[in-house]
Amino acid sequence: MKKGVLIALCVTVVAAAGGVWWWMGRGDVAEPADGPASTVPTAAEMAARAKKIQQGIARYRVLWREASYIEIRQAAMDGELVAQRRLSEIYEDCLVLNGAMRRSLGLLAQLANGNPRFQETVVGIFREKDRLCVQAQADLSKNPTAADFWLHKSAKNGDVVSEMRYFSRSVAKLSHSQYQYFIDKVRVSGDPDAIFELSLLLPKLEGQWPDPAQASAFEGSTAEQAWALAACRAGYDCTRGSRLMNVICLTMLSCSQPDYERHLAELNIDPVLRGQRQQQLALIEGTILAPKSK
Repeated sequence: MKKGVLIALCVTVVAAAGGVWWWMGRGDVAEPADGPASTVPTAAEMAARAKKIQQGIARYRVLWREASYIEIRQAAMDGELVAQRRLSEIYEDCLVLNGAMRRSLGLLAQLANGNPRFQETVVGIFREKDRLCVQAQADLSKNPTAADFWLHKSAKNGDVVSEMRYFSRSVAKLSHSQYQYFIDKVRVSGDPDAIFELSLLLPKLEGQWPDPAQASAFEGSTAEQAWALAACRAGYDCTRGSRLMNVICLTMLSCSQPDYERHLAELNIDPVLRGQRQQQLALIEGTILAPKSK
Protein backbone atom coordinates (compact mmCIF):
# COMPACT_ATOMS: atom_id res chain seq x y z
CA MET A 1 0.00 0.00 0.00
CA LYS A 2 1.21 3.50 -0.77
CA LYS A 3 1.01 5.29 2.55
CA GLY A 4 1.09 8.65 0.84
CA VAL A 5 0.97 12.23 1.96
CA LEU A 6 -0.47 11.72 5.42
CA ILE A 7 2.45 9.52 6.44
CA ALA A 8 4.89 11.90 4.76
CA LEU A 9 3.35 14.71 6.73
CA CYS A 10 3.57 12.61 9.89
CA VAL A 11 7.31 12.19 9.45
CA THR A 12 7.86 15.92 8.98
CA VAL A 13 5.61 16.80 11.90
CA VAL A 14 7.52 14.49 14.21
CA ALA A 15 10.84 15.91 13.01
CA ALA A 16 9.56 19.46 13.24
CA ALA A 17 8.33 18.80 16.74
CA GLY A 18 11.49 17.34 18.16
CA GLY A 19 6.82 5.29 7.90
CA VAL A 20 6.85 7.11 4.70
CA TRP A 21 7.20 5.35 1.36
CA TRP A 22 7.78 8.01 -1.30
CA TRP A 23 6.74 6.67 -4.67
CA MET A 24 5.38 8.09 -7.86
CA GLY A 25 6.24 7.63 -11.51
CA ARG A 26 7.19 10.98 -12.97
CA GLY A 27 5.26 10.43 -16.20
CA ASP A 28 5.01 13.62 -18.20
CA VAL A 29 5.42 16.08 -15.35
CA ALA A 30 8.51 18.11 -16.15
CA GLU A 31 11.58 17.94 -13.97
CA PRO A 32 12.50 21.28 -12.39
CA ALA A 33 14.97 23.12 -14.54
CA ASP A 34 18.06 24.92 -13.38
CA GLY A 35 17.73 28.64 -12.83
CA PRO A 36 14.82 30.88 -11.77
CA ALA A 37 11.27 29.61 -12.23
CA SER A 38 9.97 32.96 -13.51
CA THR A 39 10.72 36.65 -13.72
CA VAL A 40 10.25 38.82 -10.66
CA PRO A 41 6.75 40.34 -10.42
CA THR A 42 5.86 43.96 -11.07
CA ALA A 43 4.00 46.07 -8.52
CA ALA A 44 0.71 45.36 -10.31
CA GLU A 45 1.47 41.66 -10.30
CA MET A 46 2.22 41.81 -6.57
CA ALA A 47 -1.18 43.41 -5.92
CA ALA A 48 -2.86 40.70 -7.98
CA ARG A 49 -0.78 38.16 -6.11
CA ALA A 50 -2.03 39.36 -2.73
CA LYS A 51 -5.63 39.14 -3.91
CA LYS A 52 -5.07 35.67 -5.30
CA ILE A 53 -3.48 34.52 -2.03
CA GLN A 54 -6.55 35.61 -0.06
CA GLN A 55 -8.87 33.92 -2.53
CA GLY A 56 -6.76 30.76 -2.28
CA ILE A 57 -6.88 30.78 1.53
CA ALA A 58 -10.68 31.11 1.43
CA ARG A 59 -11.02 28.32 -1.13
CA TYR A 60 -8.64 26.12 0.85
CA ARG A 61 -10.83 26.48 3.91
CA VAL A 62 -13.90 25.43 1.96
CA LEU A 63 -12.23 22.37 0.43
CA TRP A 64 -10.47 21.22 3.61
CA ARG A 65 -13.00 22.21 6.24
CA GLU A 66 -16.46 22.46 4.75
CA ALA A 67 -17.01 20.76 1.41
CA SER A 68 -18.47 17.27 1.23
CA TYR A 69 -16.69 14.45 -0.51
CA ILE A 70 -19.16 14.66 -3.40
CA GLU A 71 -18.56 18.41 -3.77
CA ILE A 72 -14.79 17.94 -3.76
CA ARG A 73 -14.96 15.12 -6.28
CA GLN A 74 -17.21 17.14 -8.56
CA ALA A 75 -14.91 20.18 -8.40
CA ALA A 76 -11.98 17.91 -9.26
CA MET A 77 -13.85 16.43 -12.19
CA ASP A 78 -14.69 19.97 -13.34
CA GLY A 79 -10.97 20.71 -13.57
CA GLU A 80 -10.21 22.65 -10.38
CA LEU A 81 -6.54 21.92 -9.66
CA VAL A 82 -6.64 22.44 -5.89
CA ALA A 83 -9.76 20.25 -5.63
CA GLN A 84 -7.88 17.56 -7.56
CA ARG A 85 -5.04 17.75 -5.05
CA ARG A 86 -7.50 17.67 -2.16
CA LEU A 87 -9.25 14.62 -3.61
CA SER A 88 -5.90 12.84 -3.93
CA GLU A 89 -5.16 13.64 -0.28
CA ILE A 90 -8.54 12.30 0.84
CA TYR A 91 -7.88 8.98 -0.89
CA GLU A 92 -4.40 8.70 0.61
CA ASP A 93 -5.51 9.75 4.09
CA CYS A 94 -8.47 7.39 4.16
CA LEU A 95 -6.28 4.47 3.11
CA VAL A 96 -3.97 5.23 6.04
CA LEU A 97 -6.71 5.89 8.59
CA ASN A 98 -8.40 2.63 7.68
CA GLY A 99 -5.09 0.77 7.62
CA ALA A 100 -1.78 1.77 9.20
CA MET A 101 -3.34 4.19 11.69
CA ARG A 102 -6.36 2.17 12.71
CA ARG A 103 -4.68 1.22 15.99
CA SER A 104 -3.72 4.85 16.69
CA LEU A 105 -7.33 5.89 16.25
CA GLY A 106 -8.41 3.31 18.81
CA LEU A 107 -5.81 4.55 21.28
CA LEU A 108 -6.88 8.15 20.76
CA ALA A 109 -10.49 7.25 21.42
CA GLN A 110 -9.47 5.74 24.76
CA LEU A 111 -7.32 8.73 25.71
CA ALA A 112 -10.06 11.20 24.81
CA ASN A 113 -12.58 9.41 27.00
CA GLY A 114 -12.72 11.54 30.13
CA ASN A 115 -10.02 13.94 28.92
CA PRO A 116 -11.67 17.18 27.80
CA ARG A 117 -8.38 18.62 26.50
CA PHE A 118 -8.18 15.82 23.94
CA GLN A 119 -11.83 15.43 23.10
CA GLU A 120 -12.35 18.35 20.73
CA THR A 121 -9.52 17.36 18.40
CA VAL A 122 -10.12 13.61 18.58
CA VAL A 123 -13.86 13.91 18.02
CA GLY A 124 -13.07 16.13 15.03
CA ILE A 125 -10.75 13.51 13.54
CA PHE A 126 -13.41 10.81 13.78
CA ARG A 127 -16.02 13.17 12.39
CA GLU A 128 -13.82 13.99 9.38
CA LYS A 129 -13.11 10.31 8.80
CA ASP A 130 -16.81 9.48 8.84
CA ARG A 131 -17.64 12.48 6.65
CA LEU A 132 -15.14 11.73 3.91
CA CYS A 133 -13.87 8.16 4.07
CA VAL A 134 -17.07 6.14 3.69
CA GLN A 135 -17.67 7.36 0.15
CA ALA A 136 -13.96 7.63 -0.63
CA GLN A 137 -13.39 3.98 0.28
CA ALA A 138 -16.27 2.96 -1.95
CA ASP A 139 -14.62 4.73 -4.89
CA LEU A 140 -11.21 3.33 -3.98
CA SER A 141 -12.60 -0.18 -4.11
CA LYS A 142 -13.37 0.48 -7.78
CA ASN A 143 -10.16 2.37 -8.53
CA PRO A 144 -7.32 1.70 -6.03
CA THR A 145 -4.94 4.08 -7.84
CA ALA A 146 -7.29 7.09 -7.72
CA ALA A 147 -4.95 9.06 -5.41
CA ASP A 148 -2.09 8.76 -7.90
CA PHE A 149 -4.33 9.68 -10.81
CA TRP A 150 -5.63 12.91 -9.28
CA LEU A 151 -2.24 14.06 -7.96
CA HIS A 152 -0.70 13.51 -11.39
CA LYS A 153 -3.56 15.37 -13.07
CA SER A 154 -3.24 18.34 -10.72
CA ALA A 155 0.55 18.46 -11.09
CA LYS A 156 0.44 18.14 -14.86
CA ASN A 157 -2.05 20.99 -15.14
CA GLY A 158 0.00 23.40 -13.05
CA ASP A 159 -0.81 23.22 -9.33
CA VAL A 160 2.49 24.19 -7.69
CA VAL A 161 1.98 22.09 -4.55
CA SER A 162 1.07 19.01 -6.58
CA GLU A 163 4.07 19.57 -8.81
CA MET A 164 6.36 19.73 -5.78
CA ARG A 165 4.79 16.69 -4.19
CA TYR A 166 4.74 14.65 -7.38
CA PHE A 167 8.32 15.38 -8.33
CA SER A 168 9.72 14.79 -4.83
CA ARG A 169 8.31 11.29 -4.79
CA SER A 170 10.41 10.29 -7.77
CA VAL A 171 13.79 11.33 -6.34
CA ALA A 172 15.78 10.36 -3.28
CA LYS A 173 17.34 13.82 -2.96
CA LEU A 174 16.69 17.31 -4.28
CA SER A 175 19.60 19.37 -5.58
CA HIS A 176 20.01 23.01 -4.62
CA SER A 177 18.88 24.12 -8.07
CA GLN A 178 15.75 21.97 -7.88
CA TYR A 179 14.87 23.29 -4.43
CA GLN A 180 15.62 26.85 -5.57
CA TYR A 181 13.30 26.31 -8.54
CA PHE A 182 10.45 25.59 -6.14
CA ILE A 183 11.40 28.50 -3.86
CA ASP A 184 11.23 30.84 -6.84
CA LYS A 185 7.79 29.55 -7.73
CA VAL A 186 6.60 29.92 -4.15
CA ARG A 187 7.99 33.44 -3.89
CA VAL A 188 6.00 34.47 -6.95
CA SER A 189 2.80 32.73 -5.91
CA GLY A 190 2.93 33.40 -2.17
CA ASP A 191 0.83 30.27 -1.75
CA PRO A 192 0.80 29.24 1.94
CA ASP A 193 0.18 25.61 0.95
CA ALA A 194 3.34 25.67 -1.15
CA ILE A 195 5.37 27.24 1.67
CA PHE A 196 4.33 24.37 3.90
CA GLU A 197 5.22 21.89 1.17
CA LEU A 198 8.75 23.33 1.21
CA SER A 199 8.98 22.27 4.86
CA LEU A 200 8.10 18.73 3.80
CA LEU A 201 10.77 18.77 1.09
CA LEU A 202 13.53 20.08 3.34
CA PRO A 203 14.70 16.63 4.57
CA LYS A 204 15.38 15.73 0.93
CA LEU A 205 17.64 18.70 0.30
CA GLU A 206 21.11 17.47 -0.61
CA GLY A 207 24.13 19.04 1.03
CA GLN A 208 24.73 22.47 2.50
CA TRP A 209 22.87 25.45 1.04
CA PRO A 210 25.33 27.29 -1.26
CA ASP A 211 24.42 30.85 -0.23
CA PRO A 212 26.06 31.46 3.17
CA ALA A 213 23.70 34.36 3.91
CA GLN A 214 20.69 32.02 3.67
CA ALA A 215 22.22 28.70 4.72
CA SER A 216 21.02 28.82 8.32
CA ALA A 217 17.38 28.66 7.19
CA PHE A 218 18.00 25.19 5.77
CA GLU A 219 20.04 23.67 8.59
CA GLY A 220 19.51 22.26 12.06
CA SER A 221 16.68 20.64 13.93
CA THR A 222 14.51 23.75 13.90
CA ALA A 223 14.61 24.51 10.16
CA GLU A 224 11.50 22.48 9.31
CA GLN A 225 9.65 24.11 12.18
CA ALA A 226 10.60 27.56 10.88
CA TRP A 227 9.36 26.82 7.35
CA ALA A 228 6.12 25.39 8.74
CA LEU A 229 5.63 28.48 10.91
CA ALA A 230 6.24 30.69 7.88
CA ALA A 231 3.44 28.83 6.13
CA CYS A 232 1.13 29.25 9.13
CA ARG A 233 1.79 32.98 9.27
CA ALA A 234 1.19 33.29 5.54
CA GLY A 235 -2.27 31.75 5.92
CA TYR A 236 -1.82 27.98 5.94
CA ASP A 237 -4.39 26.32 8.19
CA CYS A 238 -2.50 25.50 11.40
CA THR A 239 -5.34 25.66 13.93
CA ARG A 240 -7.20 22.88 15.71
CA GLY A 241 -9.03 20.65 13.26
CA SER A 242 -6.58 21.33 10.42
CA ARG A 243 -4.85 18.49 8.66
CA LEU A 244 -1.56 19.50 10.29
CA MET A 245 -2.91 19.52 13.84
CA ASN A 246 -4.78 16.27 13.28
CA VAL A 247 -1.56 14.57 12.19
CA ILE A 248 0.23 15.91 15.26
CA CYS A 249 -2.55 14.46 17.39
CA LEU A 250 -2.40 11.10 15.60
CA THR A 251 1.37 10.70 15.65
CA MET A 252 2.45 12.42 18.85
CA LEU A 253 -0.72 12.16 20.97
CA SER A 254 -0.46 15.94 21.34
CA CYS A 255 -4.08 16.87 20.86
CA SER A 256 -4.82 19.69 23.29
CA GLN A 257 -3.22 22.76 21.73
CA PRO A 258 -5.28 25.17 19.59
CA ASP A 259 -2.61 25.77 16.95
CA TYR A 260 0.83 24.74 15.73
CA GLU A 261 2.75 27.61 17.29
CA ARG A 262 1.39 26.83 20.74
CA HIS A 263 2.07 23.16 20.13
CA LEU A 264 5.74 24.07 19.65
CA ALA A 265 5.67 26.18 22.80
CA GLU A 266 4.29 23.18 24.72
CA LEU A 267 7.36 21.18 23.80
CA ASN A 268 9.49 23.37 26.09
CA ILE A 269 12.17 23.58 23.45
CA ASP A 270 15.60 24.77 24.58
CA PRO A 271 15.75 28.60 24.57
CA VAL A 272 18.80 28.51 22.30
CA LEU A 273 16.95 26.42 19.74
CA ARG A 274 13.85 28.58 20.10
CA GLY A 275 15.96 31.64 19.32
CA GLN A 276 17.52 29.84 16.36
CA ARG A 277 14.07 29.04 15.01
CA GLN A 278 13.01 32.67 15.30
CA GLN A 279 16.11 33.78 13.37
CA GLN A 280 15.39 31.19 10.68
CA LEU A 281 11.77 32.34 10.46
CA ALA A 282 12.84 35.97 10.07
CA LEU A 283 15.26 34.99 7.30
CA ILE A 284 12.63 32.95 5.47
CA GLU A 285 9.97 35.65 5.66
CA GLY A 286 12.20 38.70 5.27
CA THR A 287 14.64 37.51 2.62
CA ILE A 288 14.12 34.10 1.04
CA LEU A 289 10.40 34.37 0.33
CA ALA A 290 10.10 38.16 0.28
CA PRO A 291 8.45 39.20 -3.01
CA LYS A 292 10.51 41.40 -5.27
CA SER A 293 9.29 44.12 -7.58
CA LYS A 294 10.83 45.56 -10.69
